[in-house]
Amino acid sequence: MSNTGVPAQGRARRGIQSVEVGGRLLHALAHHGRPMALKDLAADAGMPAAKAHPYLVSFGHIGLVEQERDSGRYALGPLALQMGLISLQQADPVRLAALLLP
Repeated sequence: MSNTGVPAQGRARRGIQSVEVGGRLLHALAHHGRPMALKDLAADAGMPAAKAHPYLVSFGHIGLVEQERDSGRYALGPLALQMGLISLQQADPVRLAALLLP
């Protein structure tokens, strides 16, 4: 229960819009599963390339994406790989399957 008297799961939770906008780029990269040109990546994320580029630069600084030197295309980076591997390590297939059983 929150301090407003409304259960937290019953309310819309406030997020950070710029994180969600940038997340559309990461989602597009993950969905396509291959390096993408800026214009294609931006189009798939529903934004102009000029808006997508600063997000990709910042994601590159922290390792979520990397840019291929020869082609300039963007791909998921080493931090994305590390996060995926840790997620797999934390997955408990027995618990997940038990939740689906009647």
